[in-house]
Amino acid sequence: MKFVKSVFFAALSISAYCQAPCDQEINGQILDADTKEPLPFATVKIANTQKGVVSDANGFFSLVDVCGEEVHLEVQFIGYKKLVHHHDFHHSDPVIYLASDETVLESVIVEESRTRELRSLSIQKKEISELELVSTSIGDLTEQLTGVTILKTGSNISKPMIHGLHSNRVLVINDGVRHAYQVWGQEHAPEIDPSHVDQIEIVKGAGTVKYGPEALGGVILYNQKKPQFNKSLNGSIGSSYQTNGRAYSSQVSLGQGFHRFAWNIGGFGIYQADLEAPDYNLSNTGKQEYGGSFSALLHQPRFDLQISGSYYEQELGILRASIVGNLNDLQNAIDRAVPNPTFPPTYSIQNPKQETEHGLLKSNLSIFLGEHIFNVQYAVQQNVRREFDVRRGELNDRPVINLELLSHSIETEWIQPKNGRWSGNTGVQLFTQNSVNVPGSNPINFVPDYDVLNVGAFTIQSLDLDNTTLELGARFDFQSLEVADTVRETFTYANEVDFSNATFTLGLRKQFNEGLSLFSNLGSAWRPPNVAELYSFGYHHSRIQFGLWRYELEPQIATPLNRVFDESDRPVTSEKGIKWVAGVEVKKARTTAEFILHANQINDYIFLRPYGVTTNVAGTFAYFIFEQTDALFLGSDWDVRYKHTDLLTSEVKVSYVYAKSTDRNQPLIEIPPLNLDYTIEYEKGSWSGGLNLNYTAKQWNAPAMIEPIRIDDGDIEVDRNQDIFDFMAPPTDFFLLGGDITYNKNHWNLEFKVNNLLNSAYRIYTDRLRYFADAPGRNFSFTASFKF
Repeated sequence: MKFVKSVFFAALSISAYCQAPCDQEINGQILDADTKEPLPFATVKIANTQKGVVSDANGFFSLVDVCGEEVHLEVQFIGYKKLVHHHDFHHSDPVIYLASDETVLESVIVEESRTRELRSLSIQKKEISELELVSTSIGDLTEQLTGVTILKTGSNISKPMIHGLHSNRVLVINDGVRHAYQVWGQEHAPEIDPSHVDQIEIVKGAGTVKYGPEALGGVILYNQKKPQFNKSLNGSIGSSYQTNGRAYSSQVSLGQGFHRFAWNIGGFGIYQADLEAPDYNLSNTGKQEYGGSFSALLHQPRFDLQISGSYYEQELGILRASIVGNLNDLQNAIDRAVPNPTFPPTYSIQNPKQETEHGLLKSNLSIFLGEHIFNVQYAVQQNVRREFDVRRGELNDRPVINLELLSHSIETEWIQPKNGRWSGNTGVQLFTQNSVNVPGSNPINFVPDYDVLNVGAFTIQSLDLDNTTLELGARFDFQSLEVADTVRETFTYANEVDFSNATFTLGLRKQFNEGLSLFSNLGSAWRPPNVAELYSFGYHHSRIQFGLWRYELEPQIATPLNRVFDESDRPVTSEKGIKWVAGVEVKKARTTAEFILHANQINDYIFLRPYGVTTNVAGTFAYFIFEQTDALFLGSDWDVRYKHTDLLTSEVKVSYVYAKSTDRNQPLIEIPPLNLDYTIEYEKGSWSGGLNLNYTAKQWNAPAMIEPIRIDDGDIEVDRNQDIFDFMAPPTDFFLLGGDITYNKNHWNLEFKVNNLLNSAYRIYTDRLRYFADAPGRNFSFTASFKF
């Protein structure tokens, strides 16, 4: 009997603990989904109760004395689509976007978890529409954000740059997981499945404290479509055709939500022929891509469990004329007006080309214990990369690089309850990688087999002082890199090197009034050298290059196959940087603007530069080496949006980066030049249209230029041991004109778009194939999507 009483009273205690008192409060704002303007006097009601309120003149509302830990909100406004939303108090206050009955848009709620980015950093977000997913690549969508440029290897391979930094200095987060791929290659684009992306988020600052090493420039987050509860079966299907490349693409998505369970799936495909420059065909620049994704979310009062995954596969052709046999061929390729060889357009993809596959499977568990939230996430990723070069006979069918990469990550995070004016989160992260060279490709591996282990712990704390927020954070990381290499399956060398470092961030955000705020953040960051920077050896995509531990300048450039340097022979230190970002945000009735200044001092910056020529049985080739220097990056981003009338809006974007080696007092190579972008948009009813004008200046802060043939002849005027130089002068400035017309009605969304309307011939300084050919010319595209 005593046992029964004990169980009874224990059950009562648990019930009392789980029963939330009627003292909860929900504050939010209601906006027009299209114009983003407030909707006054909209009705917000808790379903199946009489409790409700009406939004004020600015769209704000407040529901007080709410009972329970979870409620269903019903939001209505005359002429707009009704919205029912499941809200719990583990999330922040909602921002509600109601869609007009006349538009194809759906009413949605933006409701972030209490985990958030540092508010003292500059964070830009871009919502992705179904039309954009069908008609525009992930790289081109990312480039639309201010301060982001693209490092290209032709038109098919795009790698994002933030404030002049790329590859291992810009961290890519895909579906909440650090994207694990062969990031060391400048011509290796992140394999992101676009079918599950609905938002791109850019963090412009040293994001190392939260995300770990490799975030010296910033962080790019590709956020997935989150399953929505209480939604009937819904989805979209879209298709697009582009004239340049005769490209067909399609996208489909489905989703459904119940009271406690929701799911969505998506898929896409692209089939593209050769692209065309204004005056000639860009032979072998076709591509084929397809993939799919899924996500399932289970919600309970005490936990959320989400399981998601994606698969992405692509075959990318690389400009045939970029393959040069020797130094004379390189000089001739630079001098030619038309690339050689050039063939008629075709969908067939020949060598040189890349084939990649990427799979991701993730599970995320959020546990709610009172005001405490604990997140535990595990992810596994498989990345396969095969690169083919132009070779003779049966060797042409074998990849010159064939790598398989398996990655695991485990992350735990504690989101602390707010304690007075303090709030924060603390976490521990574990990341491992194993990369192997698949036998049967090149007899000499370009990079060895390697294993990476990274363990990190961080804490970020915020202090709210009325209209001012102070933020500080700290992190410690340990990383180990183990390598082993073989030649024709015979062991040649092995090495292990460890790195560790502590980083910090200190930030301030001041809200002067509703329309004006200022932010400033100072953060340290670091990055250990990657496997290619230390051990790369030989030919890779039209160039020969050597890692820091694989060359000696005398008596010959390359080390013997069975010997590499190590820390005792040639010390190599981690990159360590201090980045300062400050800005002003303006939000007025007709004007929204952001003005940013940034400075980044990176010590022991590792970069790849031309050095000289080397001779083998195939001829004389230019080669590149990795070196270290101290570097300074300075720049500014401006983004101003002005609403002329209710129908007409303009936006101006300006980005500039200045970079140099401070110990050599010389410019660095492949830094993006000044870019000016102006867009004017007109919207009335179901119709909208826009005109875009983009100007890219010539990079006037560029290294000296030495023609390849002059190096072979010995006719040079610089010291190759000290001077940074390039084989070609920066391209001239250029101006691009584009536009679009969109029609939205009921469930249909149609778009006609043109890029490079004037069919201008131009080359991009941050395109590695600028030596060989112009960028693509005029392109018309037509896209249609249907939502149900």
